[in-house]
Amino acid sequence: MARKTQRRPDKIELGVVDIHTHVLPGIDDGAEKMALSYRMLRRSYKQGVRKVIATPHYVAYHWRTKPQQIQELMEKLAARVQKAMPDLELYRGQEIQYFEGMVEMLREGKLLTLAGSRYVLTEFLPTSSWSQIEGAVRELTMAGYLPVLAHIERYQCLREKGRLEELMKEGAYLQMNYGSLTKLSHFWKIRERLDRRWCRRTLLAGYISFLGTDMHSVHRRPPRVAEAMKWLETHLSGEELSRICRDHAGQVLTNQNL
Repeated sequence: MARKTQRRPDKIELGVVDIHTHVLPGIDDGAEKMALSYRMLRRSYKQGVRKVIATPHYVAYHWRTKPQQIQELMEKLAARVQKAMPDLELYRGQEIQYFEGMVEMLREGKLLTLAGSRYVLTEFLPTSSWSQIEGAVRELTMAGYLPVLAHIERYQCLREKGRLEELMKEGAYLQMNYGSLTKLSHFWKIRERLDRRWCRRTLLAGYISFLGTDMHSVHRRPPRVAEAMKWLETHLSGEELSRICRDHAGQVLTNQNL
């Protein structure tokens, strides 16, 4: 049965840490210009976000973002937001679509982990097979990295019984998007309801270590923290809510094991 808790009067005090964002301008399919980056951060800030890891895509056959590019854009963005949001902290990272040779590039510093930690935000194609995902997790963990699987709700192969548990036993951490708890963009409404139900059930079962906005714009995939928080507050205890929205991500920032 769902657990009810008293609604918090001020969600801003939660201090959400967002580990999955596409706020850097002109570098992937996220923000196009610096002005949009600012608007995205401003909107998420109003919803309680206080620490943000910028995670532009790295896709071997398409977006080959480089650490130096990311660093330069991060410095410009930090300067842009500092006056209006002085307590907003920005960190570097990447969302890396798994490919052969990924571990070697991580070791060489050609790819970025999350905030310089051992955690790696790792993406797969929606059509990726179980063997591909499980094999990638094994390779990353054997190399000493802690894979965080991005938006796991997209991978249908993970919905088979026992597979989430297996990935967690092998050392993977699972990230889900805030928006998937409240609104999914399916043409078929019945599919949207079923997927949302799966996302909520999976989170309540304790499989999800991180929630992220995966924000790309203020209209297309905007930050939906406030919308999701209304549901989260009525189904999680205060301790559970803090853990999934702030504390676990805070341990990433300090490179601690969960």
